Amino acid sequence: MIHILVRLSIVALVSSQGRARWAISRLMDAGQTDDSVGRASFDAAARLAAVYATAWSDSYFVRRVARARALSVAERAASTTADSLLSAGNATLKTSGADAAMVILRQALRGFAAVNDTTGMAIVIDNMGIAFFYVNEMDSAEAYFARAFDLSERTGYQIMAGNAMGKLAIVSSVRGDVEQAKDRYARAKPFRERSGDLGGVAADQHNLGLLASEHGDRATAHQAFNEALATLRSTGELEDVATVLENMGNLARDEGNYAAADTLYRQSLQTFRDRGNAVSTASLLEDLGILATLRGDFPAAVPSYTEAVGILKRIGPTPSANESTVRMRLSLARASMGDLQGARMELDHAETLARRRHGRGGEGTPLSLSRIALARGDLSMTFNRFADAERYYARAYRLASGKNELDAEVRHWAQFGAANVAFRRENYVSTRTSLARLLGTLGDTIELDLVPQAHLLMGQASMRLGDTLAARAAIGRAIDTLHALGNIAGEADALARLGDLEAGSGAVQAAETLYEQGLQRLTARAAPGITWSLHAGLARVLRRRNALADAATQLRAAIGELERVSGGLLLEEHRAAFQADKWDVYIELAQVERARGKTEAAFETSERLRARQMLDLLARGRVAGRQAMGTLAGREQDLRRQMAELSRQIDTASATRDGLRGGEATGAALAQTRAALAQAQDAYEALLLEVRETSPAYAALVRGETAPARDVMQALTPDEALLEYLVGDSTTLVFVVTRDSVTALDLGVSRGALAALVDFARTRLVNPTNDAARRAWRAPLRRLYGQLVGPVEASGLLAGKQRLIVAPHAELHYLPFAALVQPGMPEQLLVERYLIEYVPSASVWLQLRNRPPRTPGGGALALAPRPEALPGSQAEVAAVRRAYGDQARVLVGAPATERAFRTLAPQREVVHLATHGVLNKHNPLFSFVQLGAGGGEDGRLEVHEVYGLSLQARLLVLSACQTGVAGGTMADVPPGDDWVGLVNAFLFAGAANVLGTLWPVQDASTARFMGRFYDELGAGRSEPEALALAQRTALRETASSHPFYWAGFTLVRGN
Repeated sequence: MIHILVRLSIVALVSSQGRARWAISRLMDAGQTDDSVGRASFDAAARLAAVYATAWSDSYFVRRVARARALSVAERAASTTADSLLSAGNATLKTSGADAAMVILRQALRGFAAVNDTTGMAIVIDNMGIAFFYVNEMDSAEAYFARAFDLSERTGYQIMAGNAMGKLAIVSSVRGDVEQAKDRYARAKPFRERSGDLGGVAADQHNLGLLASEHGDRATAHQAFNEALATLRSTGELEDVATVLENMGNLARDEGNYAAADTLYRQSLQTFRDRGNAVSTASLLEDLGILATLRGDFPAAVPSYTEAVGILKRIGPTPSANESTVRMRLSLARASMGDLQGARMELDHAETLARRRHGRGGEGTPLSLSRIALARGDLSMTFNRFADAERYYARAYRLASGKNELDAEVRHWAQFGAANVAFRRENYVSTRTSLARLLGTLGDTIELDLVPQAHLLMGQASMRLGDTLAARAAIGRAIDTLHALGNIAGEADALARLGDLEAGSGAVQAAETLYEQGLQRLTARAAPGITWSLHAGLARVLRRRNALADAATQLRAAIGELERVSGGLLLEEHRAAFQADKWDVYIELAQVERARGKTEAAFETSERLRARQMLDLLARGRVAGRQAMGTLAGREQDLRRQMAELSRQIDTASATRDGLRGGEATGAALAQTRAALAQAQDAYEALLLEVRETSPAYAALVRGETAPARDVMQALTPDEALLEYLVGDSTTLVFVVTRDSVTALDLGVSRGALAALVDFARTRLVNPTNDAARRAWRAPLRRLYGQLVGPVEASGLLAGKQRLIVAPHAELHYLPFAALVQPGMPEQLLVERYLIEYVPSASVWLQLRNRPPRTPGGGALALAPRPEALPGSQAEVAAVRRAYGDQARVLVGAPATERAFRTLAPQREVVHLATHGVLNKHNPLFSFVQLGAGGGEDGRLEVHEVYGLSLQARLLVLSACQTGVAGGTMADVPPGDDWVGLVNAFLFAGAANVLGTLWPVQDASTARFMGRFYDELGAGRSEPEALALAQRTALRETASSHPFYWAGFTLVRGN
């Protein structure tokens, strides 16, 4: 409301009547001297006042001139002093606040009272009311405005009476008393008209329009705005015309008349640009961004918001716009376009700014922070982090506690977000109950975009519950409303959901038409989060009518949209989280290509799925080699680590803390963390600019390409076969690649069944001391052999093969293939028949295999930093010394530090780490191997640090706990196999082969096992041969025959 009050003083339109008043006042000022010039000035003022009285039937200025002329010299001096004090008081109000101004204004009031100048007294009292208004003391403000009105009315000072009554109307508006405000604006109007104060008339009508719009009285708002606009256009005050046009645009937007709103906004914006009004230009740009977002035109929203941010960054917050709110809106637009990394960064900037401002310019208030919490909830949903989203929505609801429509709007969207979380968790009954309650609350609301979204989600929940009639009705209502609103992206999304409903009901042709309509609607819109689902839905119905070629085209388009989004995320775990519920599109494409007889294309799709994240890293490493870029790669890794950790801290703290700000330690620490994150992000952007000159591909985040099937075939020897598994919801495929062929077999086992059996088998494998478990491990592993390997052997594709290279997928990463049991008399384990190695994917394997040759290292390095906690680790490193003699460097206890590893490991052919490994499933970049601290290192050799190493090792052994398994994003195994684990990190750093473990291994048995392994290596065996022989020996010995002691060791192949 302060903005509205200020408008009263700005909208002072000069008409002929206004110019006459101005001239009379200036002549009276010149008449203060007691000489001929003064007398002549008063004569001229008196003549002009008489003309004014005749022309406008207002004799006030005749009396005013006569009274001033009758003052003595001393009285005139006192009046001049009071005038000066009034000006000083007004200036102090702007610079030092109300308290300081009131002292001066009271002196001015006493001065005018001393000379009985009621006009001067009325003006001072009016300004004192303004001072009280600024400090939100409405009762005092109202009393002073009322006194000013009474004095002005008694003396006939029409313009002052109109101004005072207009301000009384504003006080009523602030209190929410609409009827009283309307009455007071009506009372002000005749005073303003009689005084020719067209600016005041327009200001009152404009403010009445704002008040009516805020309280839902749109008819009154339209009438008031149109009257204000007509008046202002007659006076030629273009900026005030533009202000009214902006608010008329807001009204049109709230009514869903987006085309009219766009026209009004652009007319207003052009005026403000032409006049160089940066404050109003920023406000209009934000308005245009909001409108474009509502229309689903995200590419138009982003530049509008971005320009507004640039202006606000330069001029600071204004009464109508602030940087943090605009950045919050920009983040949502970027997320809708698929720029999720940009969205995260904008939200981080927005919250940092909001808290730094401490409520200034509308930033840092409960409402602004509630909006940011709401945006974080929406972004968390995009990343499939439902628990985080639920906390953010709850926080937004609590913060938006005000009893006004703006707070209510946030609460409504937070309720919708919570219902969406329930839906994504498959709690459809709760979803429908929550939405029914929300829709009942909304009623006839101005939140036009929320209503169709609620109906759409209600329809989807009904569809999942089998209530197709209710689902069709709810989604149909959503489509009709979104179409009427011109929300193209929302309408396309609703068409996709209705297509899903029709497809599920067997109406394939109707579904196909709906998906096609949705895609046509999005032709000129960038909304990949919607487009991919339309392509995928269309592909499914095409597949059902056996249009396989067209289905493949649609699935490839869906994958392209998904990868365009995920490719913009800087952190690998964020990409994995985004794609976690979208990986089935890849599997469907592989199945379609297989059905079309295009086995190689199906295999390459499998590779595209499993290799995406690792190849991103390899492509960066390839173009960011140590020789080419020096320390830039290490700096990039460090900054990404810093951003990841700071983001984790903020996410954890923000989601559990409701406080706004304050002196408490937690609040101060959180603010510092946000500032540190903003600084790290700025540094990261600057670093990428630096990197561009050295490696443009690195800065552009160029991906590595997946390997064609032919290249994989040529890389295999005649006695090798690659088994690449692809686990889908309905079935599992295995691609069998040999030197001569690539074949796809449908194993006929669903992911659910396979996951349950793998989990059951692991419970038997990792507990060898339990008698029942010790005896029961063969049965599940026999069944898994029959599901995963038996069909391959039955096909004859493994005839003559001695080596199996396994590329697992999903839960199969946790399965030790070496322990699979082939039925027969006698039974045989897979390790007894084949040498078994693993690869992250065929493409990654070829990428590693084709690395430029490096200078071979020499000798071995073995570290056992914790011999007291792991007594067997000394025996392990002793085995290394025994195998390599003088060529072995063995460090036990305190000397086995991270610094020693960094110094010595790059030159060694074999590196053995006998220590604990710790997984960080929340942030896999921080999984680590525990070494000794010292020399500036903390002793935690973390994944992100490993990627920055340069190793020459032929073999790196991680004889630790679960080092072969990485952390997942939603569960233990992330869909899409987006690993950021220690094994892959060491492969990327240069190791040719990495030996890791699938479960926590026993100290003493590991020492014996490693002794055998190194004995075989010392005898000239290759790494896979040495591992297989050591495992077979353990299997034959009674004490270590259980797979727990030997099957968890897996060799991952890099060369």
